Amino acid sequence: MKENNIGNAENKMKPNKIGFITKASSEYCDKFPIRAAIQAIPGLGSLLDTMLAGLGAKWQYERLEDFVSKLNEKLSRLEQLGRLGSVEPSEAWFDFMTQTFDRVIRTRSEEKRKRFANLVANQVFNQRDWDEAETACRLIADLSDIHIKILDIVIKAPSHEVFGGRGAITVEDKSAIKAFFKDKVIYLQDLLPDLTDIYIRMVCIELLSESLLSDVGKKYAGTLGQEIYSATGLAQWLMVWISESGNKNKADIG
Repeated sequence: MKENNIGNAENKMKPNKIGFITKASSEYCDKFPIRAAIQAIPGLGSLLDTMLAGLGAKWQYERLEDFVSKLNEKLSRLEQLGRLGSVEPSEAWFDFMTQTFDRVIRTRSEEKRKRFANLVANQVFNQRDWDEAETACRLIADLSDIHIKILDIVIKAPSHEVFGGRGAITVEDKSAIKAFFKDKVIYLQDLLPDLTDIYIRMVCIELLSESLLSDVGKKYAGTLGQEIYSATGLAQWLMVWISESGNKNKADIG
């Protein structure tokens, strides 16, 4: 890569970020009264002390290292395809990467770290509006793997006129809904058998509150509210941002 591309920018910022990660553990170790108080908590004290004194920083470092590795792999592939281009240092890039790093070190899920890497790689390739990129970053931080899985299911669901030409999913398993809609709606319980219907319903309501799902059952099919959902334009927009090839020319960055 060229010296001024984002990969090298990350390497320059990495030591500072690692210092930030370990600072909290270092300060904790110096605060003997609070550390003694935590150690005295019955049953949990020694575990909390171990995590705060070093394990937490180690986990955060490993998450950041994994993210950097994934991002390097994707940008290297773009470079091999001759589609990387140069990225000039700027306040916008610095703010975007700092925000991304902060969210990455709080992310336990490897798949979620991969989504952050896709986000950055797609921004390197497309150089889109910074407000858009930062909004996508915030949304990714708010969504778990199951949120994304349900969005992927509904976006890929077959479209039907009864739902305004959209694909639809349901969190219900009512015989009346099954009898009326038959194969026109995807039943989430069938695809996510390990999850309780209450948990699936909660996830869908959270996606609805983020404007990523639309309540189409009440609007198009006359059912009660919060029973049948379709993906919104915002959901499709987000999935492009985090896709393996979410760029204008469909370059393979996976």
